[in-house]
Amino acid sequence: MKHILITGGGTGIGRALAGRFADKGWRVTIVGRRLNLLQEVARDYPDKISIISADVGSIQDRQKIVSEAKGTLDLLVHNAAVLGPVGPILDQSPEDWKSHMATNVEGPLFLTQALLLKLVENSRVVNISSGAAHQGIPGWGMYCTSKAALFMLGQLLKDELAQRNIWFGSVRPGIVDTPMQAEIRALEPKDFPMVEQFRQYKATGALVTSELVAQYLEWLLLEVSGPQLGEREWDIRDAEWQSAWQKLA
Repeated sequence: MKHILITGGGTGIGRALAGRFADKGWRVTIVGRRLNLLQEVARDYPDKISIISADVGSIQDRQKIVSEAKGTLDLLVHNAAVLGPVGPILDQSPEDWKSHMATNVEGPLFLTQALLLKLVENSRVVNISSGAAHQGIPGWGMYCTSKAALFMLGQLLKDELAQRNIWFGSVRPGIVDTPMQAEIRALEPKDFPMVEQFRQYKATGALVTSELVAQYLEWLLLEVSGPQLGEREWDIRDAEWQSAWQKLA
């Protein structure tokens, strides 16, 4: 049975993707910090979904993930991320900076490194990226910086992993209706000047659903060739590919 490991699997994109692959008969391992949310996801798939309560930003917890993720891996999806602290970049503390980068940058890098021996030939590793990697957004200084670093990390990983016959991809899922978006809408304008714009995204139905992103990711992970996966940063809004992935039920 093929096996996918998804970080940030308790909510949003990770949760939707876990259900989608479990429905396809895959063995799914989801990782997250909140055990109760992971248990909710696994409840409907007791024979398909395994859970690991762990923080990808922690060295000890990454070791726990390696020891508890049984067997080999065909797919590894780095979805876990944090947004905050939010506010002017000059107001951030070294401690918050280190904690943020540990989750958003160190987690994907060193978890990939730790799981290398479990990744089979022609397996795939995917980072969930963001438009914030390519554009500075006032108040999101740490998030923009960490996602930019994650993008550059991917540029290096794709070549090094290819030498091991492992394929890498980076994906921009759009503005998705997840708990992180609820966190964004609750921010104060002084910390995030664009907050009203994001509240309007929700009010006008402009957000992408997690289920639609999971559909897109399934297509990328299973239908796009390995070499093609690393040729670009894939964006769910790219019109040229929509007819292909939207055919999936």
